[in-house]
Amino acid sequence: MKKLNASSAIGMLLALLIISLLFIFMMPALKDIGSTGGIGTNSINKESVETRVNKQIEEIENMRRQTIDINRKINQEY
Repeated sequence: MKKLNASSAIGMLLALLIISLLFIFMMPALKDIGSTGGIGTNSINKESVETRVNKQIEEIENMRRQTIDINRKINQEY
């Protein structure tokens, strides 16, 4: 039988240990970054976006009603 070196397995385990330690130490920093400027975390921004979208929908509905009225008037003339 051939004897295998354990140095590659030990090296891999050390690399995994270092990566896991870096991950554990970096998690609080990553959570802070995600919570301060994350997407959709601020309720004020959500409300302002909702009101803006609602206003745009109302404007689109009003324009649609106006075009329907104009088309009815044109059809009645003929």
